[in-house]
Amino acid sequence: MTPEMIIKRPMLTQPPIEGNLDCRARPFHSELCFDVATFRLQPQLRDSFHLLRRYHMEQLLTPRDFFYPRVAMDFYQSMTTHHVRDPTVIHFTIDGRHGILGARHIAEALRIPYEPARPEDYRVWTNPSPSDIVRILSRGASTGQYLQRKELPPNMFFIDALLRHNIFPLQHWVQRRGALLEALYRISEGFFFGPHHLIMAALLYFEEKVHQKKLLRADAIPLLFPRLLCQILEHLGYPTEPQFERKRICREIFTLDKWTNMTAYSAEPGAPAEVEHPGIPHAEQPQEPQPIETPADTRAPAPVVPSAEPIPEVAPSVSPATPQPSPVFSATSQPSSSAEPRTTISISEYRALCHTLQTLTTSQSTLTQEMAALRAHQEQIIATQTQHTAILRQIQSHLGIPSAPQHQMPAPLEPTEPTPGDTQTST
Repeated sequence: MTPEMIIKRPMLTQPPIEGNLDCRARPFHSELCFDVATFRLQPQLRDSFHLLRRYHMEQLLTPRDFFYPRVAMDFYQSMTTHHVRDPTVIHFTIDGRHGILGARHIAEALRIPYEPARPEDYRVWTNPSPSDIVRILSRGASTGQYLQRKELPPNMFFIDALLRHNIFPLQHWVQRRGALLEALYRISEGFFFGPHHLIMAALLYFEEKVHQKKLLRADAIPLLFPRLLCQILEHLGYPTEPQFERKRICREIFTLDKWTNMTAYSAEPGAPAEVEHPGIPHAEQPQEPQPIETPADTRAPAPVVPSAEPIPEVAPSVSPATPQPSPVFSATSQPSSSAEPRTTISISEYRALCHTLQTLTTSQSTLTQEMAALRAHQEQIIATQTQHTAILRQIQSHLGIPSAPQHQMPAPLEPTEPTPGDTQTST
């Protein structure tokens, strides 16, 4: 059978299971595909590539250039850890088949060791506190609970970009904490690290914040790494017939120029000190209060107070591969020379407006889908009614029953111009 004769399956995704939120309005996370041949030639990245090879992460630089949208969507619609004996694995259902995904399955799919073959090649893990990790990675420059990206060792910048963009896009652009901070510490200081554990941590984070707690601030979390996820699911046998499955092609390459622009943005003289990656609204500082965990059925399109936890700061409509400068509103800006006055707002108000706009856009997309479904249902009812009327008339004609007269409303008479004779008679 030639490729032209293969009929692809329709894009019909399953509804969410009971207890899960509907993810069909969420965008897919955009993974970066690095130009490895060019990056490997850069002298400043030699140590970074050595660490990537040591920890079996080179293949994560170049995810395959397609994924199955229906399969990835069905996974996120059915994923659950509810009533599961082992909370470190995820149960899901695709095409009516039940599946289990854990860190060991991910390691097998990526063909990387689940455990070190030679434990003596790595340091023994000692469970350091977050403040100790921050102090060691920053070489004593900081002792807080989170690490600024600029405080990382130079050979970790490239690895941080890979993990932040392709595996764990769930934190502040310049602050590192939690699972991502521990992963960077393990790689930098010679402890064993497996990317399969970080991938599983990202999926469990999505399950907890989106499906279990249904947090309002989790609306910004996209459907994580669809290309990598579909590679893992295909290894597990989902879908059963991939040749009939519709694909979404992703062929944009993250070049060295884009990397240079992204890393040099914060070093520009006019760039704000706290902004490290352009084009993305950032979270507030961690000393601000935690937001209330709001159930999905009481959500409203209103700005939320950022939290001290790792909060996803991705904008679904903005691709991380093409950074653009974010608008900066300065309180001391000079008045405009045009007739219209310039409006000055604080950065916190700007972030709140960005979040409100994103929430409204998501609500509008959901309403549009519901209106389209209602319109299709109405058209189906009209077609059924017309068919029933035709059948009734055929039955009446066959039995010789006269059909009921159709009453027509009299049309209003149109006014006419008076003739000369009518004018004389009235006179």
